[in-house]
Amino acid sequence: MEDEKSFKEALLGGLRTQWERKPGTILGVLVGIIFAVGILLFGFWSVFFVAVCAGLGCFIGRNVDKGGSFIDNVRDSFPNNIHRWR
Repeated sequence: MEDEKSFKEALLGGLRTQWERKPGTILGVLVGIIFAVGILLFGFWSVFFVAVCAGLGCFIGRNVDKGGSFIDNVRDSFPNNIHRWR
């Protein structure tokens, strides 16, 4: 029983250390796993639609959190010379 407890503590300690060192990598792996399981369970287009809605909601929420005019925040999110990209 003590071996199981020490294994759990070692595993959690290792995960905590990795989270402190490289949180973006760990978060990316978790998002990838969730995305893959979602595709297996619900299909690509359903998961893609949810991901696009979540990204759009994150974009809108981030701009609302900035404060000020919503339109100005959205305008500031894009480059000024976007029309020059061809």
